[in-house]
Amino acid sequence: MAQGRCYILVVERDDVICDSLHKASFSSIPSWPPKLKARRVITEDTIERSPAIVLEHKAQGASADSTFIPSQLPALDQKSCPNPEHIPAPVEVINTDSFAVARTILASDPTQKVAVLNLASDILPAGPWLQVMTTTQEEALCYPSTLYITLKESYYPWPNLGEGCVAGVYSPGVVVFRDDLDHDCVELSLDERHIVSVITVAAPAWPDLTLDRQAFESPSTLMFLREKIRLVYRMAAHNGQQYLVLGAMGCGAYAWPPRLVAIEMRNILLEPEFRGWFEKVVFAIYSRPGNGPGNFEIFEDVFKGVEV
Repeated sequence: MAQGRCYILVVERDDVICDSLHKASFSSIPSWPPKLKARRVITEDTIERSPAIVLEHKAQGASADSTFIPSQLPALDQKSCPNPEHIPAPVEVINTDSFAVARTILASDPTQKVAVLNLASDILPAGPWLQVMTTTQEEALCYPSTLYITLKESYYPWPNLGEGCVAGVYSPGVVVFRDDLDHDCVELSLDERHIVSVITVAAPAWPDLTLDRQAFESPSTLMFLREKIRLVYRMAAHNGQQYLVLGAMGCGAYAWPPRLVAIEMRNILLEPEFRGWFEKVVFAIYSRPGNGPGNFEIFEDVFKGVEV
């Protein structure tokens, strides 16, 4: 596993990126395909303008600040539950972008507190985004928002497994000022912009699986996944976030079995500790047309009929 993680650090971090991970400087790269050229422009513009956009929306709760959570948070106290009489609502699974779900929630009531899960890298802020500018879920959150400037270099790296791996970043005031990648990250009007909190937690990377790829060779890997899922839910609840936009943790580049992850995220969400803390939970599982059955269909099946 260590070898699988080293290639990002050794191969992907060139001098341009190492000079400053918070500067998108790509002038040394001679040629780009058209899509990457467009993403480069968006990336540079987003990073350059983010501090000013945060200031512009400071009165509405925007912030470039964040908090690194180095270990598991305390279990929730049901005596402090904001809505112990909450009538359970169905968990939704939607084939769309995470910020698109947040925008829909806030369009109905701009006062709602919405937390979006960032399926993150624990090696670099936004992983190798500044170099490769691809479309992982974390990168898709960075293109249209001020998220990147809240992911401080000093937080990285943290362990992926073992002591210290149950950790993450809480960004309370991220401004989403562009549409999603499917809509070319076009600029949103001032009244369309919205502010969300973002929870950055990394799943265990590239786990060793059984031959049928449906279970883990090491029980400790599953234990760490469970603790990371609990951390996500606790980070939201401890910060008063009652609307959760989640995703398929580890089911992209990290190659986790989606059904196993969906079952774990479901079972932990249904633990008595979390009852009454969330008004609504939505899974944004983006799936392109023609990909065939995958993460979206599996999560939809696992969460069918589930209410929280």
